[in-house]
Amino acid sequence: MRKLLFPLFLLLLSCSANTQSTPKSIVGYYPGWRWYDRGKLVQPATLDYSKYNVIIYAFLSLEADGSLRLTDPWADKNLLLGPINRQLAPASYDTDWDLGNPAWHLPGKRFSDYAHKNKVRFLVSIGGWAHSMHFSAVAADPAKRARFAADCRRIVQLYNLDGIDIDWEYPGFPESGGGPNDKQNLSLLLGQLRNALDGLERQIGRELMLTAAFGASPKRMEHVDWPQVKRLLDGINLMAYAFYGHWDPVSNHNAPLFPAVNATQAGYSCSEAVQNLLDYGVPAGKINLGLAFYGRTHLTAGPPGLHVRSLSAPDTVNFSGSGATPQYYDIAGKISRGLFDYHWDDVAQAPYLTGKSGMPSFVSFDDERSIALKAQFIKSRNLHGAVIWDITADYMEISPGSGKIAGAPLAAALKRVFSGAQTAIPPVLAGANVCVFPNPTPNGFLQVFTNAAERARTDLAVYDTSGQKIHAISYSGATHRLDMRALPAGPYLVQVKRGSDKPVLVRVVKK
Repeated sequence: MRKLLFPLFLLLLSCSANTQSTPKSIVGYYPGWRWYDRGKLVQPATLDYSKYNVIIYAFLSLEADGSLRLTDPWADKNLLLGPINRQLAPASYDTDWDLGNPAWHLPGKRFSDYAHKNKVRFLVSIGGWAHSMHFSAVAADPAKRARFAADCRRIVQLYNLDGIDIDWEYPGFPESGGGPNDKQNLSLLLGQLRNALDGLERQIGRELMLTAAFGASPKRMEHVDWPQVKRLLDGINLMAYAFYGHWDPVSNHNAPLFPAVNATQAGYSCSEAVQNLLDYGVPAGKINLGLAFYGRTHLTAGPPGLHVRSLSAPDTVNFSGSGATPQYYDIAGKISRGLFDYHWDDVAQAPYLTGKSGMPSFVSFDDERSIALKAQFIKSRNLHGAVIWDITADYMEISPGSGKIAGAPLAAALKRVFSGAQTAIPPVLAGANVCVFPNPTPNGFLQVFTNAAERARTDLAVYDTSGQKIHAISYSGATHRLDMRALPAGPYLVQVKRGSDKPVLVRVVKK
């Protein structure tokens, strides 16, 4: 039987009822293309490794035959194998798509070398949004699965990895070649890879991790065989962001902790996504909550604001480099220059910006306050930890263009909470938090979500404005869909009482 990974973490998870004392892991993705940014400001030699437990390099590509391929030969080879020795390497080496030859690189300067010197695990992720087209076909074919597993074994030894991360976006997703058989084939693919890594463990004498990233929406979760997958994986990286963006007709949050008052989709918040995984039977101790170190922008049809009509286009004027997904350092720079007004949404527990002087720009993002709150949420639900996309995004320069790092404030806020330096539990997490949305309801349906660390019976009642009870129901789950279609349009009071907690009253409007 394979030894358990993270034995200390698992021992503490099983023996300690005090969630505040359970060690938490910080996993961070490093996209290879970010190496070029800001004069190679954030690179293996300049990272603050004290902020992370695991670093995952993104991405290698999966080819149609099941083999692996680099996505950028120059960056990937220089980062994964160390600087290329130009005196030894052939002239075409830095543009060839092969996986590389360690003999043609300077020794001791691989990304994994830096990580291991700092006692940080180092993995490579395969796939990503742009490289997931072949997963479905490879997972369905035994020969291609075998080739894939063999290449994964190869890169573990080639790059001195501590494991493999799979980022299939997404099983069952037709736009990336997915189909109805992906659910069972994903388990076959992971099972074959797990067996390959287990065999390699015995050969090299150390444990190897297998993790995977998953979409956070309910429709993405439906295409995963969670009883099988949770058994095969050491970590489940929940991509709890991109819930809303410039493609929506109304401005909304990229990664709200709780559902926004006008949330259009059930499950489109961090807390709901975590609860859905728990309801599938995924152990809390294997879940890493995804944290967005980037934002999303909207151009608005009128004055900027939250929940206002959007032009369904990003702001590429203020954020010319990556208007749809600006990194935190860029957003912070715009704030410091006074270009935006800052706001906090007390319902979704998320910040946002609006353009000044009539500038029709809305920015959804996470800052130190919201990241710290999500860290407290992770502790309150006894999750394994957090996973960051991406770790380069919050490295601040002493001054723009200086080439000198001043710090990484978002990672620092996360680390501060996980280390116990920030121990006070925010009131919004101290008890059960009740969210009712969309409010007002345009079609007569309301979604009621109660965030709580433990399940209990919930009693729900609806009252009219005179105080007369007109509907009552009890349920045991975290979520309930309330049908108000038969009621006349107008205001109502929804009372939610969970277990022995005090009842919560929410005023709602049926259109």
